Amino acid sequence: MQMDMKQWVENWKRVGPILEQIKAEELRAPDYHKELEGLLPMCDLACAHAEPSKTSGLVEQQRLFMKMREQVGVKNS
Repeated sequence: MQMDMKQWVENWKRVGPILEQIKAEELRAPDYHKELEGLLPMCDLACAHAEPSKTSGLVEQQRLFMKMREQVGVKNS
């Protein structure tokens, strides 16, 4: 059973707004418990393989700032 293009377009005209409404409702009221369930295994994996930082990260931040300055061509004053 093949649907012709006109039927297909008519179906989307009818169904499209319904799907948009469902999407908007899901974005307004997300199911945080469902989302967290998906994130927990990733958090567990990250914690299992994480190494404690030996610095505050400021040295790395300054290195990245210097690299960005070089990329945009800002000269030291």
